[in-house]
Amino acid sequence: MNLTVQTRESTGKESNKKLRVQGIAPGIIYGKESQLVSMNAEKAHRFIKSMQGAKQLFELTVEAEGKSSNKTVVIQDFQTSIIGNRLIHVDFLEVNENTRLTAEIPITVTDNCIAVKEGAVLQIIRRTVPVTCLASKIPETILVDVENLEFGSSIHVLDLDYPEGVKPIVKDRNFTVITVAGQMAEEVDEVDEVDAELEGAEVVEGEEAAADDKKADEE
Repeated sequence: MNLTVQTRESTGKESNKKLRVQGIAPGIIYGKESQLVSMNAEKAHRFIKSMQGAKQLFELTVEAEGKSSNKTVVIQDFQTSIIGNRLIHVDFLEVNENTRLTAEIPITVTDNCIAVKEGAVLQIIRRTVPVTCLASKIPETILVDVENLEFGSSIHVLDLDYPEGVKPIVKDRNFTVITVAGQMAEEVDEVDEVDAELEGAEVVEGEEAAADDKKADEE
């Protein structure tokens, strides 16, 4: 993947506003030497969306005074407008393979949960997990196998299978990522049977009470 930006000299709100009117988004590359840049807002926004929320390394082509150079970067942050959802600013971070980063990695559910076929509901509590790893080890996603999850069971952040060199940032060891809610069909049938028995008992008791009242009136 590749994105092209141009260096810029002007700074400040007014300067950035003029750029945005022209369909250009300002940005900055953080590194040993921070560098102000600008880029086609629409193209850059499409590029960012293609990452689907993952923090990935890519080559950023920086054009300056007719020359170009490449930097290995990740997108550290970006901002969009409230109205129109247009890209208005991007922060890049220059890295090398030994740079340690923190990132929110999306999870991907694999296989079909058997319990869901029996009436359960698979609830994804969190769609990303925070991790720390070297820039060269950032995974695109964390795979989660839910096939054999049972009713009432859960998967916590420490239960996930992380790639080598990738560690979760754990604040709560019991933080739930996925859970299976609901009752088994057999349990529901048993509850229905009990309810039916109780209703039947109430009807019988009601009939007996009515008969007793009639007998008392006759006496």
